[in-house]
Amino acid sequence: MRSEAGPYKLKDILEATSGNLLQGSIDAAFSGICTDSRELKTNDLFVPLRGENFDGNSFVLPALEAGAGGSLVDRDVHLKIPFHLTEHVLIKVQDTLRALTDLASAHRKILPIPLVAITGSSGKTTVKEMIGAIIGQRHSIKITQGNLNNLIGLPMTVLDIRADHQFAVVEAGINQPGEMDMLARAARPDLAVISAIGNAHLEGLGSLENIATEKFKLVQALSTQGLGVIPEECDLLKTLLKKFQGRIMTFGVSKGDFRAENIKQGNPTTFEVITPFGRTTLEWNLWGLHNISNALAATAASLELGIDLEDIRKGLKSFKAPAWRMEISDLTGARKLIRDFYNANPLSMKAALETLVADRPNSSTLAILGDMMELGSRAAELHQEIGALAARLGVKSIVYVGNYGDNFAGGFLSSGGDKRSISLFLDKEKAWEFVSQSIGDFERILVKGSRSMKMELIADRIEKEM
Repeated sequence: MRSEAGPYKLKDILEATSGNLLQGSIDAAFSGICTDSRELKTNDLFVPLRGENFDGNSFVLPALEAGAGGSLVDRDVHLKIPFHLTEHVLIKVQDTLRALTDLASAHRKILPIPLVAITGSSGKTTVKEMIGAIIGQRHSIKITQGNLNNLIGLPMTVLDIRADHQFAVVEAGINQPGEMDMLARAARPDLAVISAIGNAHLEGLGSLENIATEKFKLVQALSTQGLGVIPEECDLLKTLLKKFQGRIMTFGVSKGDFRAENIKQGNPTTFEVITPFGRTTLEWNLWGLHNISNALAATAASLELGIDLEDIRKGLKSFKAPAWRMEISDLTGARKLIRDFYNANPLSMKAALETLVADRPNSSTLAILGDMMELGSRAAELHQEIGALAARLGVKSIVYVGNYGDNFAGGFLSSGGDKRSISLFLDKEKAWEFVSQSIGDFERILVKGSRSMKMELIADRIEKEM
């Protein structure tokens, strides 16, 4: 990744990172900051990071040879620097990833524009993009690109804030305890949004309680003037609020400071957005109550930033779902395909299944589902729960692909599902051979699974042949 909102002055870098200047001029300044030696440009500061299978310090010499103006290091690579590179800047820090966080935090002090940080077990990218669509109508905005929401992506996004940006919206994703502390330090948010709390990344975070605690750290990082925006119907967050003294607004489809009324789902969907500052009627082509919830969170954040309700209405009406997140495709004969395979956890799987059957409960529905990943020791149990939900919702036919098919089927059958309605496969090719023979019989089709399942391969075939 590369940020290019320079100049980044060496004196500021040394102060932010408590670094030790090993060589180079104290008056140096850098055009960009880069963490990937393949993306380097002339006079960049290279930040070598460590991964499971590599040590970025090994790329310091090639980076300097390629034109980098300098580099951070966290081991003694300077002892191997050839004479012709001794004028380049080298800064010794204790840990380069921590230094990257410190650099972003310092950059926020220099350019303290209003910044919204969004986290959540699901919906955070959609809320981020909704806020971007609203604010971006009239204002210059820096926004997290794609899913660059981790310990590298978020600080690099912050470091790319320029003097001409009026607002910033960043996404904070975690899968281990302690990560939110670093993300919050890098972002220094004025407004923190938690889109939802659910069972996701359990392998690293362990429990739903831990998930809520870790994500709430983003709200706790706010200044006394900041605002936290959280889902109304989350008891775990309400418990954490008992020890929080800052400002909070809540949202929820049916209740909260921001809520929806007169909902009519369909194509288009219409609903009234009710806020403490007035109401507006919204019409859009998105499906699902979860997207209405996301819109309420985006509305709360936007109003706090001074955006009026009419601009919010216009921004949300023009909003289109991010790629692979509840995309609705038209098939022949007025049939619909729901493509939702960017990621999958119990919360997002529930939302997708509810959307599949939402306003057409008696229609012929097919769910082609894949495994939900990173659920740790609760994986079997949670797949069983989603199978039970599919049965209760009345999904007419299910094709399941992956290792947790037996667990899913157990829940489906124990909750009244017809064993003739579910088919299990370990292989996507076998699943496609089966489903392709009857795909034309279904009015609505959902394809969903975790990213590593690559369920888009089936969705692409459906669109091609239908």
